Amino acid sequence: HRLLFGGQASYSALPPPGLRGVMTRRMRTVFPQLADVELEYVWGGYVDITRNRAPHWGRLTPNVYFAQGFSGHGVAAAGLAGQVLAEAIAGQAERLDVFERIPHRPFPGGRLLRTPLLVAAMSWYKLRDAL
Repeated sequence: HRLLFGGQASYSALPPPGLRGVMTRRMRTVFPQLADVELEYVWGGYVDITRNRAPHWGRLTPNVYFAQGFSGHGVAAAGLAGQVLAEAIAGQAERLDVFERIPHRPFPGGRLLRTPLLVAAMSWYKLRDAL
């Protein structure tokens, strides 16, 4: 009897302003039958995005695995990531091998400009979507 509902991006460690109110309104727009339901938990943090918006899962060494780059689909993709990594750890790495073949490039700008360029790009696309 739980619903995980997301959809607000943050480019810092701080949650977006007014997150509880925004998420409550969005949830009730999508699910009007939940008009009387209050949110128990609300949290925010960095958006975990890759340039190509594809998940970035793989191995750092034969015994060290990682999953990152959920690109706004973390709630839906985290369960799959856990399953794919667990399969690989258990010796069945075929699905992880597929994800490892997805090419990923670093964000431009290095450490100094990476975040400002990401904020500018995401703001541009958000404005474009609104128009």
